Amino acid sequence: MATIQPLDEQQRFNVTTATRRCVARANKLLDTNFDEIPVRFDLTGRAAGMYRVVRGQRIIRYNPYLFAKYYDKNLTTTVPHEVAHYLTDAVYGYAYAKPHGHEW
Repeated sequence: MATIQPLDEQQRFNVTTATRRCVARANKLLDTNFDEIPVRFDLTGRAAGMYRVVRGQRIIRYNPYLFAKYYDKNLTTTVPHEVAHYLTDAVYGYAYAKPHGHEW
């Protein structure tokens, strides 16, 4: 059984760039000015990505092993999914919108 290697530096760059492009696309489509969001590759467990607010700072965390295992699919689905969580929080606040509710 082959061992899964984590995302390499180029892949991390691509994921970070894709995240920024999703935010930029949302800004253009919605005529808004959402800030770029910090991206970390320190997530562990069974999720490929996660949006969180940590000590008042919004971040998107990616799992470098799980993301690498299904790299192409995660690049096209997980990245926009996590950006959508960020945008939902920025617009409505998580206290007022369910994570996968109609606002999302």
